[in-house]
Amino acid sequence: MYHVPVLLEESIECLRIKPDGVYVDCTFGGGGHSRAILARLGNKGRLYGFDQDREAYRNTTDDERFTFVRGNFKYISNFLRYYGEDKVDGILADLGVSSHHFDEAERGFSYRFDGALDMRMNREASFTAEELINGYDEQALADILYLYGELRNARRIANAIVCRRQTKAIKTIFELTEVLRPFCTKGKEYKELAPIF
Repeated sequence: MYHVPVLLEESIECLRIKPDGVYVDCTFGGGGHSRAILARLGNKGRLYGFDQDREAYRNTTDDERFTFVRGNFKYISNFLRYYGEDKVDGILADLGVSSHHFDEAERGFSYRFDGALDMRMNREASFTAEELINGYDEQALADILYLYGELRNARRIANAIVCRRQTKAIKTIFELTEVLRPFCTKGKEYKELAPIF
């Protein structure tokens, strides 16, 4: 298990698990929440664990009460219908990126390590952060940085990215952080880079 969930007991307690209930872990990841749910389920209970990251499958458990669904939980109703479930007793979603993703340079989620600009939760998805950074126009980049990174200087950052890629494509994490550093307060670079990544 690569991710120990924060507030595990509190999360599980809020589900008020019934021994024969049907539950969904929308973000299976390292399997920590799922194992805790299974520990409280009886023989007739069911648990469905969703994750679009192929690596998450390695953390599954061999338990007949558990079904791993390799896919995005946005399709939860389709998958549950396929498995014959018309209602569930609880759904858990631990949204965000796990420390596991930040610790693997090749995933491209962390500015601490150099690696390809990837940032895909589903490694089989075709669209990478490199394609976004090098392919989106300045306005689209500014909108993304403002809406999702909540950066007040999003337009200036987008302009710097576009200017840089006119001479050379931005392909790695460190190449991107090199463009971003001038917009960071000295001594606070890591804190200020975090919303972008």
